[in-house]
Amino acid sequence: MKKIVIIFFFLVNALMADVHWVKELDDAYDIAAKEHKIVFVILSQKGCPACKYMKNVVLKNDNVVKEMRKNFVAVHLDIHEDFVPLALEHFVTPTLFFLNSDEKILYKVNGYKNAKEFLADIKRVAKTNL
Repeated sequence: MKKIVIIFFFLVNALMADVHWVKELDDAYDIAAKEHKIVFVILSQKGCPACKYMKNVVLKNDNVVKEMRKNFVAVHLDIHEDFVPLALEHFVTPTLFFLNSDEKILYKVNGYKNAKEFLADIKRVAKTNL
């Protein structure tokens, strides 16, 4: 019985250790307006090691996930496969945008950050939305 409880605990943790992703940017703006959250957009492309690091390491960090779920609505856009609005100007991938529900850019990051740096950024951005 103890083994079953331990396995269940790890499975639940594995399922919870991810940011909630919204598929469409317009939906993200609507949700952000209703829930008083900030829209987080990551622009990436296939074959980008820094993009993979952000999605698979930084955005799966427990502290980052907790903060993201609390204050942000997240959207992932591939620059070659998805529509990227002209306002989300990018030169490198990943490019990270934080926008309010009125589509105003609050903060932009060109490139990737480690979990500690990213967590500091998202906490700072979350305070600007108050």
